[in-house]
Amino acid sequence: MNDYTQKTSRFIFKRDIDSGLVIGPKGCHYCSEAEAMYYDQIGLCGCGQPENVHKFLLDCMAATRDDHDLIIDYSKIIEIVKSRPEVVAEFVLHFLDDCNLTEHGSSVYGSWLTERGKQVLEIGVMDKD
Repeated sequence: MNDYTQKTSRFIFKRDIDSGLVIGPKGCHYCSEAEAMYYDQIGLCGCGQPENVHKFLLDCMAATRDDHDLIIDYSKIIEIVKSRPEVVAEFVLHFLDDCNLTEHGSSVYGSWLTERGKQVLEIGVMDKD
């Protein structure tokens, strides 16, 4: 199985025999498959309101075209984003943290730029050329 296929195929969960916890895609232990996918696969932390961010992401993934249940409808995503700007803002903070462009202490709401984040800002926007 190639790397792409391995990353995109369904993950088969196992349970730790001693603790009964779910073992996620990266080998960490979680209370549920949903937690394993959010923290391990999606890669976001538990700061802020992870349940709201997780629901937002699931709603975006479920916003498919009426004529095809696997193709995500961009216009539906726009409506979801417009209806939950505070969750989108939190998702952006989590995303930047996961990309190592920011760090945070006890809450993602108090994020600060890393040296790499500063570098990205200094370089600026990509040119169209």
